[in-house]
Amino acid sequence: MNISIQLRSTSTIILSVLLLLFTQAALATPKYASDESQRVIEAMLEAHGGLERWQAAPAISFDNVMYNTYAEKTSFAWWVAHEVIDQKTRRAHQTWPMDNARIGYDGSDVWSENWKRGNPPTFMVHLFYYFVNLPWLTQDDGVMLSDPQPFIWPGLEKEVLEVKMQFEQAPTVGKTANDYYVLYIDPESYRLVGYQYANGYRPLLDVMGLPPERKIFGPLWRLITRYAEVDGLLFPSAFRTMPEADERIVGNHVILNIDISTPFDASQSQKPEAGVIDDLK
Repeated sequence: MNISIQLRSTSTIILSVLLLLFTQAALATPKYASDESQRVIEAMLEAHGGLERWQAAPAISFDNVMYNTYAEKTSFAWWVAHEVIDQKTRRAHQTWPMDNARIGYDGSDVWSENWKRGNPPTFMVHLFYYFVNLPWLTQDDGVMLSDPQPFIWPGLEKEVLEVKMQFEQAPTVGKTANDYYVLYIDPESYRLVGYQYANGYRPLLDVMGLPPERKIFGPLWRLITRYAEVDGLLFPSAFRTMPEADERIVGNHVILNIDISTPFDASQSQKPEAGVIDDLK
């Protein structure tokens, strides 16, 4: 009898611990520098349709079209991809119709098929997922968000709020703890109007010929020029990239055919026979 009671007691303790751990994971939040930081970011989330609705999407897919002015005189300047990302696992697959190429991430490895571009596939696999979903990705584990500060973006008519988004550790493949974003938020509508971004993925820095002491590429500045509403969520659908705010444009981008209702097809993220594992670290 005493043994039975003891076993039940031990089981209760184990279940309680597991429940506590599950609850803590479910309630995981980013680290805010202040209450004001949290208020501004949560207002931004609501302005873009809310976090719960975004989290409920089984997958997010879109067509990504970029014109790279850096490359217009030396190579094919158009970058066109259909991208699909699973919301829970961040597995992904991309089809590049103008290149007859594919990239995939199966949750363990990044692979590519017929990839000829200079950017490493691991760098590319989540690159535009962040750009399209940046407001909601502020809520990922390990994100640190600074106090909001007033900022005047040259060329814009009014002052915006600046919040720096950093990471305690690499948030996903192709990104590092040195990466960061600086968010610029309208203080009235709380829409994200633009941002800076910097990436510290060493294989990319090596491809670009940056010295070992250089820890990041960037920052580059990006101004959002159009939004698209999809099932109640507001996504940036057109933006331009500049080396400094309101300076010469080095990239023009449009995001088309955003879909947040179609489930992820895991078979598409599996390496095909002709696929090559990207082993750059």
